[in-house]
Amino acid sequence: MTLTPASAGTGANPPAVASRVVDTTALVVEFLREDPDATAFLGGRASTVLPADKVFPLARVTRVGGAPALAFTVWLDQALYQLDVWADTPVQAADAARCLVQALAERLPGSRPGGVVTAVRITTVAQDIDPEFEPVKHRVRIGVTVTAHP
Repeated sequence: MTLTPASAGTGANPPAVASRVVDTTALVVEFLREDPDATAFLGGRASTVLPADKVFPLARVTRVGGAPALAFTVWLDQALYQLDVWADTPVQAADAARCLVQALAERLPGSRPGGVVTAVRITTVAQDIDPEFEPVKHRVRIGVTVTAHP
């Protein structure tokens, strides 16, 4: 996509500006699949859609909100996520969640393939039982805001 500056056609003809957007969701999922500590708990089982054949523990990343941080550009993304972590026992779920919170807060920020994560803020952590599974699974829901740009 090419954006044309407002001054176009006024005699001042600055070059067109190429707009790029960052896929913040892909950055988060790939990080959770590749981080050594997260992988120790999840075995790479992090995605945006739960697999048909579920092996626990596992995590799902869902973008639930957010917006470009500046109203006039989509260059800087401020994405709000719900990260669900399921496990067989409450201890497994809590341990995995603690590991993921630490990994996201300490190691996600920085330059990575696909973009630059400038900030991570953990907003909520809640533990419950998810009756959607048979037998029921223990779940921790983590709210996280990730700020990133290309």
